[in-house]
Amino acid sequence: MPGRLRPAPVAAPIMAARIVAAPLVAVLLVTWAYGTARAQDAESLRMMALDLYHEARSEGREGMVAVGWVVLNRIADPAYPDDVVAVVTQKKPGQGCEWGWWCDGRPDRPTEADMWALAQDVAADLLGGAPPPDPTGGALWFHETFRDRPAWMGDQVRRTATIGRHHFYARN
Repeated sequence: MPGRLRPAPVAAPIMAARIVAAPLVAVLLVTWAYGTARAQDAESLRMMALDLYHEARSEGREGMVAVGWVVLNRIADPAYPDDVVAVVTQKKPGQGCEWGWWCDGRPDRPTEADMWALAQDVAADLLGGAPPPDPTGGALWFHETFRDRPAWMGDQVRRTATIGRHHFYARN
C-alpha cells in the first residue's frame, strides 16, 4: 500500500564522512544517520500506539516494546500483511480479528492519558530509524500468562520469551 509504513529488516546505518582541515591537522568527522526505511506516517504511528495501549498498557515500556515487535515481526513475515495498519486490523478467517481490541465492539479511544502518551512514545521509537532491540526473539504471537497455550499452536511454535504478563512465541 502506498504511504504505509513498511519496515526494512533493520534500518542500516549510513555513514557520511568529511575531512575538516585545520592548520597542521586533518580531522575526519563521521556522522551516523539511520536510513529512513521506516519513514513514519501518521496512521501507522496511531495504529501502532493504539495496539500498544490496548494490548500492553499495564506492562509499561518493556511490555509495549515486546508487543510492538510482534507487529514488526509480522510485517517482516510473508504470511502476514506488510504494513502496520494492515497487521493491526487483520481479520482471522471466520474468527474475528488477530488483535482482539480492534473488533471487540468497544470504543478504541484511550482513556488513560499517561499510558497513551507512553504508547505514542514507544510507537515512535519502534517505527523510527533505530528501534530498540527485539526482546521477543522474533515472536509472531503472544498471549497472557494466565491463559493456557492455544491448541492451534501445536508443536510448530516455541516460546521465546515471557515479558511481564505475556508469553511470546515464534515458529520452530
